[in-house]
Amino acid sequence: MLMILVGFPVISIIVGMVGYFLFKNIFVSPLVVFLATLVATFTVFNDSFLVWVLVYTCLAFLAGFAVKISKEKKGAL
Repeated sequence: MLMILVGFPVISIIVGMVGYFLFKNIFVSPLVVFLATLVATFTVFNDSFLVWVLVYTCLAFLAGFAVKISKEKKGAL
């Protein structure tokens, strides 16, 4: 349970941030997180994990978006 509440969200946020730096696109890393957690849902966890799939995908998107906004503001200075 600790991995679901702490570990996976932290990993999703890190993937979102690093994914934006690598691909310069805020949609690639959430897609990777979505596909990875969707596969994990049906191979490791049960169907109730689908709610967390959406949460982790949103976290990865928000992390990438935050990095994009901070880079744009830094570039404007």
